[in-house]
Amino acid sequence: MNILLSAYSINPYKGSEDAVGWNWALTLSRKLPDSTIYILTRTYNEIATKKGIKEYGLQNVKLVIVEVPKALDWFREKHSAFHHAYYILWQKVAYNWAKKSGIKFDIIHHVSMGNYRICGDMYKFKNARTIFGPVGGGQTTPASLRSYYNKNKNYEKFRDIVSKAFSKFNFYKKQLSSFNELYAVNDETKNIMQQVANKPCKKICEISIGENFKALNVTHIKKQPVEIVYLGRLIELKGIMLLMDVIKNIKTDIPFHVSLYGKGELENEIKQYIKKYKLENTVAIKGNIDYSQVIGVYQNADIFVHPTLRDSAGTVFIEAIANKLPIVALDQSFAHDLSEHECGLFVNTEQSKEEIINEFAGKLKELIENYDLRVKLGQNGYDYANTYLTMDYKFDTVYGKLIK
Repeated sequence: MNILLSAYSINPYKGSEDAVGWNWALTLSRKLPDSTIYILTRTYNEIATKKGIKEYGLQNVKLVIVEVPKALDWFREKHSAFHHAYYILWQKVAYNWAKKSGIKFDIIHHVSMGNYRICGDMYKFKNARTIFGPVGGGQTTPASLRSYYNKNKNYEKFRDIVSKAFSKFNFYKKQLSSFNELYAVNDETKNIMQQVANKPCKKICEISIGENFKALNVTHIKKQPVEIVYLGRLIELKGIMLLMDVIKNIKTDIPFHVSLYGKGELENEIKQYIKKYKLENTVAIKGNIDYSQVIGVYQNADIFVHPTLRDSAGTVFIEAIANKLPIVALDQSFAHDLSEHECGLFVNTEQSKEEIINEFAGKLKELIENYDLRVKLGQNGYDYANTYLTMDYKFDTVYGKLIK
C-alpha cells in the first residue's frame, strides 16, 4: 500500500502543528510496516525530518521535498494572510508532484496545515482514498473579549468575513465535498464543514500525546505557594492580558505564583502591568525554554492556565493533562471537550467581559485553595489523554476501516 502524507508542517523535535505531521508519519510507519509512507513537505523541514526518520529507524518512509520559487520566501514572512497565500501555492506544487510522480497512491491524507478553509487539490485523485484533516479554524473569539485585540482587531474582522464567504463559494464546497473522509478538531469547525460539504464530518483532536508524554505517572505534592503555569506566546490572540486582569482579581489567603513561559509582542506591556498593580511577587515572565525542558515545567506546576481567546485545539492542553495538571480556560473549542470530561474548571464565554474575568478568577481561586480537587481533575485529564488522545486511538479511528 502507498500512502501519501501531505505535511506542510512537520518536525520530530517541535510541538504544535509540526508535531501533528510527525506523529502521523511515525504512527503510519509503525502500524503499516509493509506499506510505503511518502511524506510530502517543504525544504524548511528537510533536515529535522531526515534526522527523525533515521533516529526512529523508519525504513518504509520516503521524504519528498517540494517548494515554491525561493524568491517568494519574503512573501511568506510578511503577514499571516500572506503566509496563507504562500501555503495555497505550495499545495498546488505538492499536487503537481503527486500527479506527475507515476506512483499509485492508495490513501492520500492531508494533515497540515490544519486550516479547514485551505483544502489543497489532493481531492482530485479519484483512485485514492482521500482524507482531509483533522483540521480546525471554525472557532471565533467571544464577542465580549474582542476588546483585548488592539493590533489584531481588523484582522479578526477580516477573518470573520473570509470565513462567511468561504462557506458560500461553490469551488470550496466542491473541494471539501470531494474528499472521501472529513475530520474536524472541534465542534465549531465540524458544524461548518458538515454544512458546507453536505456530508458527515467526524470530530477527533489533531494533537496527540507525544512519545515523551505517554503514561507519565506524575505525583503533584501539596505545597505553597501554589504554582500556576502558562506556556505560549505573549500575544493578543492567546489572551495574555485577559490573564493579567484575572490574576489581579484573585482574592485568596493561600500564597500562589504565576509563571509565564514564552515571548511575544506584549512582553513590555505585561511588565508595565505587573509594575502598575504591584504583582512583582506574584507573576514572573520566564521567556522561551527549550522543548526538552517543558516536561519539567509541567511537573513542577500545580495548575495550568490557558486564556487563549480562540484556538483549534492547543498542544499545551494535552501536554498539561498528560502531566496530571488541572486546566483553567475558556469553555470553547477543544477546551469544551476537556470540560465535558472534567479535566479542569472552565469559564462560560456567553457573558460580559467583567463577568468572565470574575468567573475566571473564581475558578483559579477554587483550585488554589483545594488540593484534593486539583488531584481529582488532574487524574481525570490524565485518564482522558491516555485513552482518547493517543496516536493509537487516532489511527484506529481514521484508518481502522480503510485497511481491513
